[in-house]
Amino acid sequence: MDNLPLVKVLVQKLALNLNVPVSCKIRLFPNLQDTINYAKMLEEAGCSLLAVHGRTRDEKDGRKFRADWNAIKAVKTALKIPVLGNGNIRHMDDVMDFLEETNIDGVLSAESLLENPALFAGFYTAEWVEGSEEKCKDGNLDQADLVIEYLKLCEEYPVPQRMIRSHVHKMLGEWFRIHPHIREDFNKQSKLTFEFLYDMVNRLKELGGRIPLYMKDDQVRRTSATG
Repeated sequence: MDNLPLVKVLVQKLALNLNVPVSCKIRLFPNLQDTINYAKMLEEAGCSLLAVHGRTRDEKDGRKFRADWNAIKAVKTALKIPVLGNGNIRHMDDVMDFLEETNIDGVLSAESLLENPALFAGFYTAEWVEGSEEKCKDGNLDQADLVIEYLKLCEEYPVPQRMIRSHVHKMLGEWFRIHPHIREDFNKQSKLTFEFLYDMVNRLKELGGRIPLYMKDDQVRRTSATG
């Protein structure tokens, strides 16, 4: 964002020399017109799909700064290529609102997916169903189940241990708050093993206090009907 001519040349070179479409992801400039001009420049340079994060570079904390969906809508209106939006996504209600309000072609999420990888499948964490429990039901899935699935994928497709540690912390954060001694044991491990991680999840399950992921009642019925 500090050297737009260089960015333009890079995208042009990629678009001319690759056999696959070139996609780009940007953040907002403080000035909306600067953002639109930036997006148009990328489109003209050969970008085939643009993702827009609805915050500026200085707005790192998503809890403190709300993403600007209106700015993303303006970018979408100005371009001919598909536009994806990123920001303020906590559950599927946000996804549907984002699509409706901006007319974008798709939605991205980051932090919320680290905590709840089943977000796009329609599952809600407990904090987002408070006050509407009568409309939601236990989705027969919890984050411990997701950790097991995640660890199996990590065994098949190895990733750095620091990523595993961070992701497990995100998914099991609420469980660790109930059983802090398990978290302390986890944090003491200088080197993680899959044996330890699987055993840790089993220990949490045995201790009880399961925190389910929820689905809205109509989603539960649809899932049951489709098998």
